Amino acid sequence: MQHLLAATLLCLCADGVAAPAAPSAKWHPGHYVFLNLADINPKEHLTAQFRGVQKCYGWPALEPEEGRYDFSAIKADLALLKKHGKQLVLQVQYKAFGKGQRLVPAYIQGPQYGGGVYRASSGSFDPVPWNRKVGERMDAFFAALGREFDADPNVEAVVLPETAPSANFGKAPQAGVERYTEAGYLEALKQRLTAMRRAFPRTVVIQYVNYPAGLLPELTDYMKSVGVGMGGPDVYPRPHQYFDPEKGAYRLYPKMSGVVPLGAAVQSPDYFVASKQRTAAFDSGKELGSVQVNPEDEKPIPVGEHLALAQEKLKLNYLFWSAHPRPCFENVKTFLAKPELARDPAGGLDARLPAKAFLK
Repeated sequence: MQHLLAATLLCLCADGVAAPAAPSAKWHPGHYVFLNLADINPKEHLTAQFRGVQKCYGWPALEPEEGRYDFSAIKADLALLKKHGKQLVLQVQYKAFGKGQRLVPAYIQGPQYGGGVYRASSGSFDPVPWNRKVGERMDAFFAALGREFDADPNVEAVVLPETAPSANFGKAPQAGVERYTEAGYLEALKQRLTAMRRAFPRTVVIQYVNYPAGLLPELTDYMKSVGVGMGGPDVYPRPHQYFDPEKGAYRLYPKMSGVVPLGAAVQSPDYFVASKQRTAAFDSGKELGSVQVNPEDEKPIPVGEHLALAQEKLKLNYLFWSAHPRPCFENVKTFLAKPELARDPAGGLDARLPAKAFLK
């Protein structure tokens, strides 16, 4: 199945016709502001240090009813970015990270979808992509996005959220949720990547990859084969399980470099040296970005350490910097304004176009 999907994807775009080569204007490697779901503030975010913004858009707002799409929020942001000569990295957000939160349309949660959602360890509710009907609706949503935005020169990239299930199904199966297996989850991830790559043949596609450790080598090999880029929710330059030479996600970036685009985020927790409490949470298996940070308890990490990790180990083409907390973000602006970085459009990151950035 893997080889069939890859072969089909590399040959065809969504309508079965050979996909056109991507326009060169769709490749703007460098530094971007990560806003999560927040509004764009031109004065704060659209400054010379950044080539654009990475912003999350929740699935329910974009598909308020089954098959009815509302992309007005994306279009409004694009109009603003075009005015300022900036790019949009569009993160399709269907995973939530707070108790009771969900970024899944209400219709998905009906009985015809087997419940449609599962409860994550954070208390949020996430979609069940290994359920065939849920997967089909996700793929239809991706296709609609692609029809609207793949040809837009200011849509730089599309990002899919992290692979971590964020739930221990082995110890605690959930009633009403289709049975989880790593093999089934891996196949579901491949199917979703196939759909997104097909929907955006002329746009960079990046999948955030962090857990489960056991399926990541095969998943990233598949991503290489179909031209899907790799990234992650955390660029954290201090000791962490991401650096584990046998299981950590960071070990997989070098094999992807030069083949597919690489883009990862410095999210709010990544700005700080982990407190003892946060380190204990890491050791228990929680994802870095899901752990709350109290800046008063943690020491900021120099910005140069993040950039060094991005350059030397991760070989990134894109680096997404959280706009919060503001003092840390201001430090980023100051650092990136250094002449040796400011005169490089990519800000010291790898500007080479990867072999499989787009479908040919």
